[in-house]
Amino acid sequence: MPSRRALTDKPLIWIIDNNHWERASIRALLLEYGYQVQGFVSIFHAAAMLYRGIVEKPAAIVFEIKNLPWRTGELEELIRMGAPIILLSGVYENRELVDKHKWAAVLQRPFTIGQIAKTVEAVLGFRF
Repeated sequence: MPSRRALTDKPLIWIIDNNHWERASIRALLLEYGYQVQGFVSIFHAAAMLYRGIVEKPAAIVFEIKNLPWRTGELEELIRMGAPIILLSGVYENRELVDKHKWAAVLQRPFTIGQIAKTVEAVLGFRF
């Protein structure tokens, strides 16, 4: 088992997606790429875990907006964390949201989990 120090040398990626299977698939691939990964079902859940000291601030966030209920205040809090956010979106999901904020990257369907992993690498400039 790797030491705690070895684990903390790897960038931490958050995945916020309320679809368990999508979140698990993305998480599995990012783990294979060598990242630490935490998955959350909502922005609220991620923020609560951070402010309670249960998780650390991420190096990047993968944020899926398809079918994800969120409040404007929660999204603003996520953006204030300062981590680059990779937005996953469908063609028709909330175009106003896509245009309103400065995202590190936006992937619109169709895309693969491999493209998500490559985008994380490009955004962080980090590759194992």
